[in-house]
Amino acid sequence: MASSSRRPATGLHLKLVVAGAATTVVCVALVVSITTYWQSRLLAAEIGHTSTALRKSMVDRGSLLAESMAASMETAIAGYNLTFVGESLGSLASSNDELDHAYVANAAGSILVHTEPTMVGQPAPYIPSRGRPVFRKGIRGASHVEISHSIHVAGELWGDLVLAFDLTRIESRQSAAFDRGSTLATRGVLVALAAGFATALLGVIGSLYLNRRLLRPIGDLARETEAIAQGNLDQPILQITSRDELGHLARQFERMRSAIKSHVDELVVAKQDAEDATKEEQKLRTELEDHSKNLERKVHERTAELQDTNERLTEYDRLKTEFLNNVSHELRSPLAAIAAAAKIIHRYGDADGRAEKKFSGVITAETERLARLIDDLLDLAKIEAGRIDWELEPITNPAKLIDHVAQTFRPLAIENDIKLTAKTDRPLPAINGDSDRIIQVVTNLMDNAVKYTPSGGRIELTADETTHSGGRVIRVQITDSGPGIPEKELDMVFDRFHQVRHEEGSDHPIGGTGLGLAICREVVNYHGGAIWAERPSKGGTRVVFVIPIGSKHASMAAGSSQIH
Repeated sequence: MASSSRRPATGLHLKLVVAGAATTVVCVALVVSITTYWQSRLLAAEIGHTSTALRKSMVDRGSLLAESMAASMETAIAGYNLTFVGESLGSLASSNDELDHAYVANAAGSILVHTEPTMVGQPAPYIPSRGRPVFRKGIRGASHVEISHSIHVAGELWGDLVLAFDLTRIESRQSAAFDRGSTLATRGVLVALAAGFATALLGVIGSLYLNRRLLRPIGDLARETEAIAQGNLDQPILQITSRDELGHLARQFERMRSAIKSHVDELVVAKQDAEDATKEEQKLRTELEDHSKNLERKVHERTAELQDTNERLTEYDRLKTEFLNNVSHELRSPLAAIAAAAKIIHRYGDADGRAEKKFSGVITAETERLARLIDDLLDLAKIEAGRIDWELEPITNPAKLIDHVAQTFRPLAIENDIKLTAKTDRPLPAINGDSDRIIQVVTNLMDNAVKYTPSGGRIELTADETTHSGGRVIRVQITDSGPGIPEKELDMVFDRFHQVRHEEGSDHPIGGTGLGLAICREVVNYHGGAIWAERPSKGGTRVVFVIPIGSKHASMAAGSSQIH
C-alpha cells in the first residue's frame, strides 16, 4: 500500500526529469543536425563542382574528338565508303574506354553506321543539337553524354556523327565521395548523441536521489487521498500535521472531504429521483412519438388514396365527356342525313320516283355507316375492358392469312383501277394468336389504303421475318400512293375518332369512323406487337405492324419504327 501511494509523486518527478532529459537530448541532436546539415551541403557543393569540372573536361575532349572524326569521315562518306566509317568508329570504341557508343546518321535520321550492329538501319533515337552536349541514359542503361557534330559533303549537310561517352566513372567517384562524407557526418552525430544521452542519464540519476529526499511528503499526501480517489469518503486525512504548504494543503483536503461527504448523500437521493422522472418522461415521449408517427402515416396514406381516387375520377369524367362528345358527333351526322333523306322522300316521293330512289340509298348508306360505327364502338369497348373472347392458337402459315386478305381486296382494286401487289416470304415462321383478329387488322388497313388511293394508284402488301426490339417478329407492311398522312398526325392516327385531314387548310376529314386504326392498335398490342404509320419519301402512306414469333411476348413500344 505504501509503494502504491508513493507512485503519484514519483511519477510527477519522473515526468519532469524525463522532460528535462528529453529537452537536453533534443537540443544536442538539433545542434548536431544543423552542423551536420551545413557540413553535408558544403561537401555536396564541393563534390558537385568537382564532378561538373570532370564532365566539362570530358565534353571538351569529346567535342574535339567528334570534330576531328567528322572531318576525317567526310572524304570517305563522299566516296560512299561506309566500311571505312565503320572501322573508324570501331577503332575509336576499342581504344577509348570512356566511349559508350557512337553512330553516324544521315540527314533523314536513319542510322547508317553504329558500334552496335543491331542498331544499323534503325531510325536515330535522337540527334542532339549540334555543338550542345546532351546527358541521358544510354542503350545499356548507364548514364552518358552525347556529343554530335555535323558532316558536310560538297558543302551541304549530309548527316551527323554522334559520340556517347560513359559517365559511370565520374558518377561512381561522386557517389563514393558522398558516401565517405555521409559516414563522417554520421559518426559525428552518433558521438554527439552519445554525449547527450550520458548527460541526460546523469540528470535522471540525480533527480531520483532528490525525489527520495524532497518529495516524500507528497507521497504521504497521495497515500491519504487515494481512498478519496477510490470513492471512500469515510477515511479522514490526518497524518500530515506540519505547518508548511503541504500541511495546509492536507488540512484543506480534509475539509473538502467532509464537505463532499455531506453533499454526496443528498445528491444520491436527488439523482435517483431524477433518473426515475427521466425514465418516465422518456417512456411517455416514446409513446407520443409512436402515436404521432402512426397518425402521420395513416394521414399520408389516406391523402394519397384520396388524391389517386380524385385523379382517377377526374380522368374518368374527362374520358366520359370526350367519349360522349365524339359519339354524339359521329352519330349526329348519319342520323341527320337519314332524317333529311326521309323528309325529302316524304315530301317529294310520289311526285319524283328518282328522288325516292336516290334518298332511300342515302338512308341505306348512312344506316350501314351507323351500324359500322356501333360495331366498332362495341369491339373497341370490349377489347379495352378485357371482355372480348380471344381464340389464341398456333398459326402455322401466317402467309396464307395475308394472301387471303389480298385476294379479297383484288376485285375492289381492279374496280377502282388500282394496282395491288402482294409479296410474302415463304415459309413464314409460326405465330401464336387469334387469326380472325389478325385478318381484321389487315382488312382494316387494306380498306383504308383502297379508300385513300386514287384511280391509277398502287397498293403494296408485304410480309416478311425480321427483328424488332431485340426479338424475332413477322412484319406486315401496307403501302399506298394516296395523299399521305401529315407528319404531325402520324402519332395521332391510332387515337379514337381521329380522322386525317388531307387537304391543306381543310377541317373536313375524308370518311371513316376514326375507330378502325384504334381497334388495330388494341389487337396488335394484345398479341405483344407494335403498330405505327410512316410517310415514305416517294409520298403516300405506309402502315407497319409486327407480331412476335412463337408464344406471346411482352408488349413492345408502339410507334417505334427501328427495324434492324
